[in-house]
Amino acid sequence: MEDTIKIELLTPLTGTFLPNEMEQDWEEEDYNDFEEEQVFFEGDDLTEYASVIQEKIAEYNRVGHDDDRTDNLMDYFDGSAAIKEKVVSAVPSVKELDGVLYGCTTLELKEYLEAEELSELCEYLTGQYSDGWGEGFEQQEIPVEGGELCIHFWRPIDFEFQQAKSEVSKEKSEKQENPVNVPKRLKMQLLGMDGNVFAVMARASKLLQENGQGQEAKEMIARVQKSENYYQALHIISEYVETELSASSQNDTKPPKKRGKEECR
Repeated sequence: MEDTIKIELLTPLTGTFLPNEMEQDWEEEDYNDFEEEQVFFEGDDLTEYASVIQEKIAEYNRVGHDDDRTDNLMDYFDGSAAIKEKVVSAVPSVKELDGVLYGCTTLELKEYLEAEELSELCEYLTGQYSDGWGEGFEQQEIPVEGGELCIHFWRPIDFEFQQAKSEVSKEKSEKQENPVNVPKRLKMQLLGMDGNVFAVMARASKLLQENGQGQEAKEMIARVQKSENYYQALHIISEYVETELSASSQNDTKPPKKRGKEECR
């Protein structure tokens, strides 16, 4: 079987808890009372419900499939052909990390995505979670002690993708472990950029390609997509182009604090 790459994209997860004692046959004029009875959970409140939420996701993903297949969000993707060719599947689930429960989209890739392609895919997944798959799933009540829980994979503010540490299927990682030799250091300023790691990566990739270093650009993107956090990603980029972090990348021997994710807005 062809080797594949797996990447987990994490997104904020929230929930609405509906107590059992809440009136089921409520009138429209009592909506404010109904709304006041709801309890809203953030990701750190949802960790104890991780298993039942995942069970409901698995059940929901089988709806409409007669065989053992489950929903693959790439079945509905109508974007660029390059992404369709590279991405085998995009499957929703949940993942606990550092005491917080996140929505998790597991991507199975034939090869790494370019920065622009990953941004396009994130935009598509945002639409799925706000209006498509996510809108349908949040209507699936999950019975829990004392009431029912509805889970929201999308929210209108502070919604972003964070890339968890990649799990590479049968892929050697010598390039990541060995020092990188770049023939010419191009300068790129990080100060003033918005913290979007894919925007930073895309800018660095463009500079490298314009300088005839297309192979280095691809190598940098692959390493960044396997990085463990945003801080580490910036230091990897700073090995290929000269930034404010380049000097500290060479002199600072203290490893960055691991958080297990990097921002992907």
